[in-house]
Amino acid sequence: MGSRIDKSINLAQSNIKSSKLNTTQKGVVGEYQCIVDFTKKGYWVAKSCDPQCPFDLVLVSPSGKIELVDIKTNTYRKNVKSYRRKIWRVPTPKQKKLGIKIIMVDHGNKIWKI
Repeated sequence: MGSRIDKSINLAQSNIKSSKLNTTQKGVVGEYQCIVDFTKKGYWVAKSCDPQCPFDLVLVSPSGKIELVDIKTNTYRKNVKSYRRKIWRVPTPKQKKLGIKIIMVDHGNKIWKI
């Protein structure tokens, strides 16, 4: 006969969901991954707090150059069986007008720019 603590642990573990991240969580991880990478490169990084903002980060280089960037996590088509087909993202007209760059992040890997 187990203790009461063992029973509560088993009940709590039965409600644990899959360890897969949903798309929102992947996006947040990608943004913070970029923040860490750019900070290591010597940039000052500010994160947008407005969810409707056309950019995610403001990057200021050590020389003082300011860049606005939008972080996008790579996504792939599920219905293609023979290979992984990436879904490409393009800047919106507002982002083009403001000169916002898009940075594609592969979940768990390094970043690259478009």
